[in-house]
Amino acid sequence: FCQPSGWQLFPERNPPTFFVAVLTDINSERHYCACFTFWEAVESPQPQSHARNGEGEEEEGEASSLVQPAQLFAPKSLVLVSRLDHAEVFRVS
Repeated sequence: FCQPSGWQLFPERNPPTFFVAVLTDINSERHYCACFTFWEAVESPQPQSHARNGEGEEEEGEASSLVQPAQLFAPKSLVLVSRLDHAEVFRVS
């Protein structure tokens, strides 16, 4: 399955999107996919740290102060697959 904007994390929440994809199987039968994507908050796996001097290097004897992990947003998709071409029903619901 392909996500039009990719599967990367973003620093801000994007607006939800809706699109329809048509898949054709090996028997030439079409399957209609109504795809609703929204953005879910996730925490960064690594905490960020602040250096105490202006050059980005930590002076000896001073521990870095930890900052809360950066909040990132990941795409999450709900996909309904149908053999019937009625995606407009899902769009307005």
